[in-house]
Amino acid sequence: MFKPETKQKNQMASASVVLYKSKKLKNGEHPIMIRIIKDRQTKYLAVGHSCNQELWDMKKEMPKRKHPLFTELTLLIEAKKAEANKVLLNIENENISFSSQDVKTKLAKKINKLSVFEFLDQIIKELKAVGKIGNSRVYNDLRRVLKLYLGDRKLQFTDIKKSFLTKFEQHLKTEGLNPNTMSVYFRTLRATINKAIDQEILGKGENPFSDYSISHLKNETEKRAISKEDVRKIENIPTTANTKLSLAQDFFMFSYYSSGTNFQDVALMKWKNLKIVQEDIIMDYLRSKTGKKMTIKLPPKAVDIINKYKSLTYGPENYIFPFLDSQRHIKPMTIANRLKKTLREVNLNLKELCSFAGVDEKLTSYVARHTFATTLKKSFVSTAIISEMMGHKSEAITQIYLDSFDDSVKYDASLNL
Repeated sequence: MFKPETKQKNQMASASVVLYKSKKLKNGEHPIMIRIIKDRQTKYLAVGHSCNQELWDMKKEMPKRKHPLFTELTLLIEAKKAEANKVLLNIENENISFSSQDVKTKLAKKINKLSVFEFLDQIIKELKAVGKIGNSRVYNDLRRVLKLYLGDRKLQFTDIKKSFLTKFEQHLKTEGLNPNTMSVYFRTLRATINKAIDQEILGKGENPFSDYSISHLKNETEKRAISKEDVRKIENIPTTANTKLSLAQDFFMFSYYSSGTNFQDVALMKWKNLKIVQEDIIMDYLRSKTGKKMTIKLPPKAVDIINKYKSLTYGPENYIFPFLDSQRHIKPMTIANRLKKTLREVNLNLKELCSFAGVDEKLTSYVARHTFATTLKKSFVSTAIISEMMGHKSEAITQIYLDSFDDSVKYDASLNL
């Protein structure tokens, strides 16, 4: 029996938003993706955001209400989902054969239209939400200098090519910026590009830094270590207890004796970070810069310094050094602003201590960290051990801290030949 010819219809495609758990980003989060299913073939397209699995509702496929960016993410996801379904409907109405890859390609052109400034705004907002105020300021500085350079012009990621980077570098030079400052801006821009590639806003083959190196922008790091003799001079200056001058002195010496712990980590240290193991005092904390867990056995001189503050600040949730007040400084922005102001005061007082000690060097909070590393190196401690003690990710980073040996050390070494 004759059957009339019927036109085969495409299987309906669907688009939904999911947390893509198969991929884990460097920040420990998973990307939020649009999932496209067509003819049992699945494709994923990043929406430009990520989320921690603990802050994601797997049933609703939405961020949980306790997410710091719940409202912003919810609105973004709904908008992306609506755009995806609009594209799908248009394709379906064209009544042509198409695949899930075709849908992904069309969606990518329509959905990922974030400008560089919009993307930077998202990064800044996310960093602030998780308390990384310092990092947020770095990206905000980049946004500011780009805006000054471009004025009202818009900037898409595809606009950033080698020629753009070269012209931007020349502009910063004419503005009188030194190479180290320029290096910070370009490293931050490179990190922004990498984030955009990671979230599939930009293709890997479109990375302008593949053809543009920023290594020429950074001057050789100024040596910031002082001699062991100068450290002793700083340590032996008589200061009045509970003054800003004595607090700066105590911070500097504690940093030096505690494996070069930096100012922010010292300031954030609470009594609960200390524990007694047998007769030793162990300091446990997470480095604010890298999140790496640090476990340091404090030498007697470091213990003597913190014991000065027991009568003033003792309590598990209280800060050891009185740079911060646990009752007043609670919000991340409040803490960051207080630390910024306090660090300026500490550096001014360290300058005064230098003058008292007759040390002809520029003393800042970071000198203690550099001096710790350099002193150990001059005592022939291996770079690998120093790197571990400082919590660095690699020995290459540690090498930046290590001062070059003076001629007398080199000569003494040559006598062993």
